[in-house]
Amino acid sequence: MRDSMHDSIISRTTAKAIRAMGCFVLAAVIVTQCAQARQPASEAPATLIICDAMVIDGAGAPPEGPRDIVIQGGRLTSILPSAIPSRCSPSDASEIASTRRIEARGKYIIPGLIDMHMHFIDLVPLDYQYKLLIAHGVTTVRVFSIGEMSPEQMVTEKRHAASGSVVAPRLYIYPFLSESPGDPRFHSAEDAPAVVREWKTKGIDGVKMASLPGEYPDVLAAVGAEARKQQMGFAVHIAQDAVYPMNAVRVAEAGATTIEHHYGYAEASFTGQQIQQLPPGYNFANTPERFYQTGAAWLQADLGKLHASVIDSLLATSVKTGFTMVPTMVSYEPNRDVERAETLDWQKDFALPILLHQWTPDPKNPESSYFHHWTSTQEADWSQVFHRWMDFIDDYKNRGGKVAVGSDPGFIYNLWGFGTIRELELLEQAGFSPLETLHAATEAGALALGNHQLGVIRPGYTADLLVLDENPLEDLKVLYGTGATRLDADGKPVKVRALRYTVRDGHVFDVQALLQELTSEVAAQRTSTPVVK
Repeated sequence: MRDSMHDSIISRTTAKAIRAMGCFVLAAVIVTQCAQARQPASEAPATLIICDAMVIDGAGAPPEGPRDIVIQGGRLTSILPSAIPSRCSPSDASEIASTRRIEARGKYIIPGLIDMHMHFIDLVPLDYQYKLLIAHGVTTVRVFSIGEMSPEQMVTEKRHAASGSVVAPRLYIYPFLSESPGDPRFHSAEDAPAVVREWKTKGIDGVKMASLPGEYPDVLAAVGAEARKQQMGFAVHIAQDAVYPMNAVRVAEAGATTIEHHYGYAEASFTGQQIQQLPPGYNFANTPERFYQTGAAWLQADLGKLHASVIDSLLATSVKTGFTMVPTMVSYEPNRDVERAETLDWQKDFALPILLHQWTPDPKNPESSYFHHWTSTQEADWSQVFHRWMDFIDDYKNRGGKVAVGSDPGFIYNLWGFGTIRELELLEQAGFSPLETLHAATEAGALALGNHQLGVIRPGYTADLLVLDENPLEDLKVLYGTGATRLDADGKPVKVRALRYTVRDGHVFDVQALLQELTSEVAAQRTSTPVVK
């Protein structure tokens, strides 16, 4: 749920973060962070055949099968009706050596998930964050920051992740334009485009804007135009100190390929005012106040205008530019129910202790939870915000608008992978059908990235897919690492974990093995002796 001010501090070093927490940490955690050991991935087989599966293609088509999927060289080469005898029965010894087969009778195949709003942090090992994503079927992420890495270092990490030598999703790199505030070019509409051109030559995929000076109208328009010229993406988080005059309609018209979060839409609907009404004593630098009041803008929205001319304008721009909405509802959900966020069942087994400590409210730590005094009235107001926001997202989708999935993890009880699946649930709650939800998490994200051979199970496309024991259209919860609760034959509750394999570029990752590694890592650190200040 980072806003523009949190974006400016998210890349603190581990040492700084530990000091900010008063040095109450686990010794084992520090060792792990310093080591940052990279776990190698298994080699992709020359040929991978998945047999007898039901296929949900991600493009909106209903399930179909049984089908056999053939993958070679990281590409889906063919999708065939299942055969008798089965293609999973090798005919000779040479096939056994060069081909891997997965018998998927009764299982479901969907494309790998694409998370369009990602941050990685220095506080915990990068491999831990990667493994959580792969274990939840996330094969591609659009990442805005990787700890303290420079844009050039982020590109190096992108190539390392793509090499197949580590367990990692595919990375699309969109650094913050204001990452180096000492560079005077960020303040100038004449000079800022030069940064975009430089980043293009270095292999950077796009630009992230989240604050002034980049969001001054002339600078934002100049960067948007240059990004489009360079065929780069342009993601904008509209900061509260920039939302007038650059509301969502104007930001989209200025060239944003995506708008992150919920900012700027309600403000575009104002009729009896141009600027949000705020208390006289409001202080933008006060984090709890800021997060409450940025949501409260929705309570001042003109709903008629919001669902008419605002959506009309965004749709018209989308036809020209491919503009896509990336809501990241999961990152704001604690605002409407703090206790739910604090007691999520995955925390015990999958959240490293240092993360839980970091998220504990602490006015002295700007990266902690800001719920120092969060009231039932504030939760009620944010519940109303969610009603209006969800109705708007669903209406935008129903009228032809593009919506993609983003989770914004690492901050306030939002863990990598788990946040992505929760965002799918929230889209369904907003009114998306399960097929529409999977489309938002796959093809819609790929198109927003400009990759027209990703996000769909189709011959010739990149071989990113998930093998599931259960039908995700019946219950998206089966995608969680903790699974979905079911009753066994004796009426006792059991957890059903449906995701069996994540395939990225033809590399096969055993999800259940990854989950076991993660729980073992967390358990080991929970039993370590704390070092107290």
